[in-house]
Order: sequence, then structure tokens, then C-alpha cells
Amino acid sequence: MTDGNKPSPGKAFLLGLVAPGLGYHYAGNGRKAFSILSFAIVFAGLGVALSLLPPFNLVALLLMILPALSLIALSVGAGIGAAIDATLRNQAETAPGGDAKPAGVRVGLAVYFLMLAAYAAFLVISPNIGTITTPNDDMAPATLEGDFVVTWKDYYRDRLPERGDVAVVKLPGVEGDRIMRIVGLPGDSLLGVLGVLTINGQAVGRSADGDFAWRDAGGTHRNASRYIESLPGGASYAILQSAEGMFRGTLLGANLRIPDGHYFVIGDNRDNSKSSWDFGMLPGLVLGDRPTVILSSSRSSLIGRSIQP
Repeated sequence: MTDGNKPSPGKAFLLGLVAPGLGYHYAGNGRKAFSILSFAIVFAGLGVALSLLPPFNLVALLLMILPALSLIALSVGAGIGAAIDATLRNQAETAPGGDAKPAGVRVGLAVYFLMLAAYAAFLVISPNIGTITTPNDDMAPATLEGDFVVTWKDYYRDRLPERGDVAVVKLPGVEGDRIMRIVGLPGDSLLGVLGVLTINGQAVGRSADGDFAWRDAGGTHRNASRYIESLPGGASYAILQSAEGMFRGTLLGANLRIPDGHYFVIGDNRDNSKSSWDFGMLPGLVLGDRPTVILSSSRSSLIGRSIQP
């Protein structure tokens, strides 16, 4: 074997990074090339399937990218293995694993790149995945201004909201999307007295849960009393409300009935957020995406947390 015919370990490594199996094919180890390509095709196909999952929690999001991480690890390992095989072949002047079958490897590579392209496309343009950046602190403590949140696109186009759900909504006279909590369903009767809701004659449960302190986007320190609010039906979540805030955003003694196809929405930061007391009940048509997981936040404890009850 002349030096010109000897495979370069460096080139074998780089080819292995480009596609698992390609480095082994270059190094003359056909059996390993087919084996590694088979694993890569399986991982890429699994990635396509998992990328169709709804992004309903952090586990689902991690499952979507797990095949990608596996492919990266497989490529690095295959590159290192191909470099070792190239070195052994140079020393022994024979192919350590048998000659490659060019036609079969090319077909395998074509299938792999096709699956990889489909996987990347589904991750980037998945019909299920959207995002929203929260424009204010209306939903504190669930989200803070500037949080980057993954959404399940058009969730409420095909499903009826449940009491306690958080939804992306369009508010009358407000530009852009907002995140609000749905606490009243069509046909419900609502009464608001000193910030406490009564739904269909049943007072919404509330228990003190200490204080919540944070800095807003302008750097101002904020602090408010935190309560755990429990709706009829079992949904529970944290809200913020000061003693003074009990007098805001309510119609004292007024009993409202939600029309068919409409919903009562409110922010969890009751001291800061407007609600359906202010702008009226929202028609179901303005409910769109379902916020799911916080990917980025100024408060590290919120990252990775689901904001649904």
C-alpha cells in the first residue's frame, strides 16, 4: 500500500462528524459503516416522531431534542472510531473490518440525510410549537416581564378551556398578545367582593403563602403578599395581592353571568393586572395558544417550569 492510498486519521474523523458511518467507509471498514449508519437512521427517525409531540411540559421538549443529542454523540464517537481504524489500517496495511460496499453505504447515507433534514424541519417549523415573550408582570408570580415561554399553538382552536387554564389572548384595545388565566367559563355566575371571587355561589378558596419579591424590568424592587387560590374543580395556583389591591378590579356586589362562548380572564398579579372586570368577557375566538414551559427568565427558579395549573 502506498502512502497515497493510506486513509488519513484526521480526514476519517472529520468525515465521521459529517455523517456517522462515513468515516468508517473512508477507512475501509464496511461492517462498522453499515452498523453506525443504521443507528443514525433510527435516531433520526425517532427524532422526526418525537418532534411531533405537543410541547405540554419540559419532559416533552427534552424528548424532542434527545435524538439530536444522541446523533451528536454518535457522530463524535464514530469519528474517533474511524480515526482509530484508519490508524490501524495504516499500520497493518489491511482494512481492519473488511472492505466497504460503496453502493450500500451511499444508499444509507442518502436515507440518513433525508431523515436528518426532516427532523431539523420539524424542529424548526413544528406546527405545535410557538413562543411568546411576556410583555409585563401581569401574571406574576407565574411569569415575569421578559420571560420567554414555549406555547402549544392553536390549542384552544380545537379544545374547550378548563377553569384555571392559562391562555394566550388578544385583549380589546391592546396591541400584541397577552397571557391571562381563565377563571370563568360560559354560563358561570361570578361575584367579586374585595378581590375575592365567588363562582356559581362557591367562594374561590384562598390561603396565605408568604411574600413574593422580585425586580421588574426597570430594576425596581417589588414585593407583594402571595396566596394560593383554588378554583371549583380543583385547579390551584399562586396569585399576588396586597390589602390595597383588594379594592381594585372588582365590581362590589355585582353578580355577572358569563354569556355562551365567552370567558372571564384575569392576571395572577391582581395589584397590576386588568381583567374581565375592566374590559368585559372575552369571546372564545380570541383564545389561541396555550403557554407551557418557561425557557428563559430573569428569575432562575422559573426556568423550566410549567405555568399551567
